[in-house]
Amino acid sequence: MSLLPWFRLILCCCFFSPLALLAQDSHLAEAAAPIPALDNYFKESLNTRDGLPHNTINAIAQTPDGYLWFGTWEGVARYNGREFKIYDRSPLTGLPDVGVRTFHLDRHQALWVAGSRGGLVKIKDGIWQAQPPLGVLINRVLLDSQDRLWLATEGKGLYRQNPDGSRIVLQQTDGLPSDQVHSLLEDQAGRIWIGTSDGLVFLDQQLQLQQPSAVELHRTPVFALTERENELLVGTERGLYSIATPTSAAETLLANVPVSALLQESRDLLWIGTVDRGLLRQRHGITEQLDIRQGLPNNRILALLQDNEKSLWVGTNGGVFRLRDAPFTTFTTEQGLAGNFIRTVLSHSDGCMYIGSSRGLNQYCKGQLKQLDLSAVSIGQSILSLAEGPDGSLWAGTYADGLIQLQQGQIVQHYHAGNLLPANEVRAILPLADGKIWVGTALGAAYIDNGTAQYFSREHGLPSPFIMALYQSADQRIFIGSGAGVAVLKPDGSLQRLNLQPFDDADYAFGFAEDTQAGILWMTTDRGLLAYDLANDQIRMIGRAQGMPFDKLFQLVLDQQGYFWISSNRGVLRLERQVALDVIAGRRGWVDIELYGESDGMASAQANGGSMGAAALYHDGSVWVATSMGVSRVQPERLQRFARITPPVVIEELAADGTDYAVKDGHQLAAGTNRIEIHYAGLGYVMSQRIQYRTLLEGFDLQWVNRGSSILAEYTNLPPGDYRFRVAAAYPGGDWSKNEAVLTFTVLPHLWQRGWFQLLLLAILAGSLILGIRWRLGSLQRSELRLRKLVAEQTAELQLLARQDALTGLANRRAFDEALQHEYQRAQRYHTTLCLALLDVDHFKRVNDQLSHAVGDEVLKRVAAVLKQQSRSIDLLARWGGEEFAILLPDTSLEDATEVCERLRHKVERLDLNDIAPDLHITISIGLTTNYKLDLSQLLLHADQALYQAKRDGRNLLVIAGQPNKNG
Repeated sequence: MSLLPWFRLILCCCFFSPLALLAQDSHLAEAAAPIPALDNYFKESLNTRDGLPHNTINAIAQTPDGYLWFGTWEGVARYNGREFKIYDRSPLTGLPDVGVRTFHLDRHQALWVAGSRGGLVKIKDGIWQAQPPLGVLINRVLLDSQDRLWLATEGKGLYRQNPDGSRIVLQQTDGLPSDQVHSLLEDQAGRIWIGTSDGLVFLDQQLQLQQPSAVELHRTPVFALTERENELLVGTERGLYSIATPTSAAETLLANVPVSALLQESRDLLWIGTVDRGLLRQRHGITEQLDIRQGLPNNRILALLQDNEKSLWVGTNGGVFRLRDAPFTTFTTEQGLAGNFIRTVLSHSDGCMYIGSSRGLNQYCKGQLKQLDLSAVSIGQSILSLAEGPDGSLWAGTYADGLIQLQQGQIVQHYHAGNLLPANEVRAILPLADGKIWVGTALGAAYIDNGTAQYFSREHGLPSPFIMALYQSADQRIFIGSGAGVAVLKPDGSLQRLNLQPFDDADYAFGFAEDTQAGILWMTTDRGLLAYDLANDQIRMIGRAQGMPFDKLFQLVLDQQGYFWISSNRGVLRLERQVALDVIAGRRGWVDIELYGESDGMASAQANGGSMGAAALYHDGSVWVATSMGVSRVQPERLQRFARITPPVVIEELAADGTDYAVKDGHQLAAGTNRIEIHYAGLGYVMSQRIQYRTLLEGFDLQWVNRGSSILAEYTNLPPGDYRFRVAAAYPGGDWSKNEAVLTFTVLPHLWQRGWFQLLLLAILAGSLILGIRWRLGSLQRSELRLRKLVAEQTAELQLLARQDALTGLANRRAFDEALQHEYQRAQRYHTTLCLALLDVDHFKRVNDQLSHAVGDEVLKRVAAVLKQQSRSIDLLARWGGEEFAILLPDTSLEDATEVCERLRHKVERLDLNDIAPDLHITISIGLTTNYKLDLSQLLLHADQALYQAKRDGRNLLVIAGQPNKNG
């Protein structure tokens, strides 16, 4: 590859004057703005650490199936939103060299790949079709409307490959300004525009070479071309120009900027890649810039693509950079915040959001950020808490300067340790309707009334003097959250401490949120979510045992769509309100949680807590969260827009007993195939990790199987037959993809399982029988008995093989499902107890990866042997799949089932496996549930969730569904 042209271009650009950007609005865009400001896009980068083969991204494309493709100097990288698959020089690709310079997606939906040594490949329907190489670097490829293929080269001019495969070259000797061709475009009139290192020319409909009239486009390198309605945009070394016709004058859109790539998103929005100035965006006459100072990996832009979900992908010399819309938008000091460490937010009746940070107080109104100056009374201006008074005044609690009252931005009152407050660290504020105010500090609470103060601390009945939250319920009770629990001040003046010990010994009470419709006061604590019934003073808990992913929760906000948003140190949780009410009412035992973090637009998943208020609902319906890196905002209504997007789904891999097969219909898998694995992926890139999947294996599954976010379906010991695998994908809360990915295959029978063989065998036996009759009657009788016995044994063997796991000798999934259905119906009919346990060998993948699959298989057989030895005769054992086992315990109480499961767990833990591998030690995790008030699907779901909880709590545990983990 010749670097001289790029070196010359960069050297030339160093002497240009800096880019004169037009003045930009300093205020933030409103949430409803159709085009986010560059600051409001979620930015992320991918490079070699994420799986790319090289950090220089020369080309980007998206094929109709949804895959993203990246061209680098070390091959092609195909991306599915989770991982890259690399294609380099190999018989599969037919590329003569790994260096890829350009992609072209033609009108027939084929992807052309070209690059070093003139390599040229066409990819269609997953098939790589190599073309004869040119022997010189190909810079651009274009298939025109006449199916002529144009190849722009680095030093050998422009090649035209006709539909019959013949090639014609156009060079400088034929009138081309230079043999170095950088860009190609076919316009609406059928003209072929050619950008060279020495100017722009075009071929008319008669393929006559001509030069446009605009002198600005002569004698200058032309690197990028695109059309915008009826005009041609030309990116050159000297800037960006537009011409309406070949004979019209050029209009300068951007001067003295070396333009390397162009992407027209809409009539009024143009993305511009530059050689050394980063990424530019022009809209409505305003040019905005994004470079390495705002997170761009490198200022040299080589490729631009907008994908099907409207994300912008940028190829740079430092990897792939992406701008996308995300559920969350984060505001930091870059947008005008006083500081990034946000402790409190307040939605005010004046329509503004107030944001308190460790370095000051901001007011957000109508898309504008303004800092309020508190330096007159607060040197550090470190804000801990915010509240609104009944008169509309703003109260701000500080870290070291007490409590400040503001009216219309002006300081009107200041309380501190020398003036009514017990301490200057103010974490909670509760203004009352009658003008009085409660103030929570690090040394107790103060009740201020008309210039006098009454103090409350531990000696007055508070659990702790460290006050973090205050709340007044509709019945005038004051709830006080502290570092050691909750106290309630009743209207009669008595102080009651709530007993939180039964709820996993909850201690810190970080915040309160009242659900007036349900009559519940929700308390966020260091042991999960507590529901306080304001009518009967009863407390219910939603903690780890009910599905909370971790303990410490800071602030709950109820949005306008009926969902809870709960801040925490590990992200923001979203929980459906009705589900939470059902759990505390005992109508269900488990909550479904969505956890949002940095991949969803938050600059940091660490939300802050310990003061009022850590999160707030804004008047436009958005939820604001205080974090350690700015304030993050989510508009719940926008999540519905994400859910409406249905990601396409593809099947990526098929493997049987460790052998990979090409993904195509009709594979015939060998008789006795033990394990079949099918990998799939939803090709959505907005929330790739959140895509949900369901599968249906026709011929085996009776109904769809929800796979969650798992991208693998595994089947063991499928009986012989024809199968059709279907998979669908969806974003959380969205519709399943209508265009499912489908794969058909056949599991062949053994010779003795084939119908013709069995018929032949019967014929032979019948013939022998006839011959035997002729010899003597006694021989006929012996032959008949032998025949019946043989047929019975073979039939029994066939039935056994169809219902038994070949590796372990246990029942297989199919047999277990039938037994489960039967036992469940029997338990329902006779009102008996049925228990179900799911077992999983801990860290089994590590055994396979480090010691081999053969060792893994031997481990599974040993575990199965222990299960058979230690189980009771009435129990049904089965291999559930992979390293998972299932135990059905009919007519067994939960206590007896617990005893059986613990015995199994201990026996496996003490299992001596040194004869398999030295120092090999294994354990199992068990999830146990019972059929009490559960239907069949819930029985399986609860057992699986309990198993997942055992895994998450450290493994080698037994977890009973709906009960706290006493082993964790």
